Amino acid sequence: MRVILLGLTLLLFLPPASGLAQNGKEVDQLAEVLKVLAQCREAYYRLDDYRGTVLHIVREADGETREERIEVAFRKPGFLSFRWESGLHKGTALLARPRWNQGNLMLRLGGWFDFLTISVPATELGEPFQPAVRDMSDWLTALAALAQRPVTDRSLRMVEVQMVAPYLAEGKMRLSVPAFLIPFRDNMVSTYEFIIERGTGIPTELTLRGVGGEARQQVLYTNLQVNVGLPTQLFSWEPTGEEPPSVTPSGTTIDLPSFTQYWQRRYAEITDYSGTWAATTGGEGTEQRMRAAFKFRKPFDLYLQWEPGQGRFQEALLRRGWNDGRVRVRQTTWGVPLIGDLVPDDVLPRWGETLSLTAFGIHGLVERLQAQLLRGWLRAELQTRFLGVQRHEGRWCYVVAFEFSTGPGQEYPAARIVTTWDIVERLLVKYESFATSEREASIQERHEFLGVRINTALRDDDFDAANPAYGFLLLRRTPWIDRFLTGRD
Repeated sequence: MRVILLGLTLLLFLPPASGLAQNGKEVDQLAEVLKVLAQCREAYYRLDDYRGTVLHIVREADGETREERIEVAFRKPGFLSFRWESGLHKGTALLARPRWNQGNLMLRLGGWFDFLTISVPATELGEPFQPAVRDMSDWLTALAALAQRPVTDRSLRMVEVQMVAPYLAEGKMRLSVPAFLIPFRDNMVSTYEFIIERGTGIPTELTLRGVGGEARQQVLYTNLQVNVGLPTQLFSWEPTGEEPPSVTPSGTTIDLPSFTQYWQRRYAEITDYSGTWAATTGGEGTEQRMRAAFKFRKPFDLYLQWEPGQGRFQEALLRRGWNDGRVRVRQTTWGVPLIGDLVPDDVLPRWGETLSLTAFGIHGLVERLQAQLLRGWLRAELQTRFLGVQRHEGRWCYVVAFEFSTGPGQEYPAARIVTTWDIVERLLVKYESFATSEREASIQERHEFLGVRINTALRDDDFDAANPAYGFLLLRRTPWIDRFLTGRD
């Protein structure tokens, strides 16, 4: 009996047979992972150049999907060319070459915004100009570094490889790597999922998955050609060999004549627009806020309706060739409507603190900006900075800052102006001016145009003081009596 009990006691401390099988399975899985990583490391050392088309798919937080197609070329030791063929940034070109531009990347924005050329370090270049997480050479670099880890590294057991799956094409395998093992610094990603060619170790697809396993981004290479002997001429700024303009390191240049021409061309396409205008004026302690719905039609018909407590008046109407050039306003005091006509350049009917109502609108701000840019450019007192891509009302926008030299004899309405441009609509949607060039300085003026709708065929009724939807009539049902009593049109 004692022998039996002793045997049972020893069995308690021995690993179960199933555990051995499980460990054996883990060893087999680790061996497969190491084999795949070894293929990727060999591919990294063999790689000289490649070219192909990248399909970049981004799933936004609101559920929408954004796609772009990019022509990519790479050659060691550091030649890189991205050219956006479709998508939001169509026409944009990014270029890098070794021992060129002090190691910075050169980026020229496409479409209407190609008056901007940006020189920026690779470490500061973010989405969306860095398709997903860099290019295929960076994928191989990361996987080759992972292959250098010792077999005893427990983190390698968190890497998974799958050889057969319904969604895997023939000759492909899937490698899932936890994000902390790949130095791409994307806090929104939990797992990087590579699709790799068997035998060659070339990754052709990458999926970025979140914590819940959802695919946030996908990058797929098509028409991929590897080690075809790409010439260095392929990495010129233009196919003709044109060199980019001189840009200071980590700087931005603006082609002012092109900017002016492009804006004039764009504004010529617009006949009317409407939306909500929001403004903040004054420094800290004297800040004032205004918010009003507006309608604007060329050449200059303007209707404003302020939100309660957000303006000096409740309504304003200004039309060219009407009311002797005066602006009709309405305000209610103690329940009594007050309707009158004022000179547009007077102190009361202003938009913001300094702007006359006759300068209202997106075009008014752009023309004001262009005048100050031209002055700073001619005096060599202007610096331009590209602040990247941001969202404004859920829409992608380019953000560009302009800084002006300040000092004796250098007088500008603002020392720093930050502008936000809707990429699709090609419109200024936000304008901010500061008294100093410091980033944390208090704001002088901020103007935002929200929910802008373009070319909606606004009618004469939208700018008619007798419109019963407005409040310019004392007797809305009988406007002719109102005109008789007040003498107003």
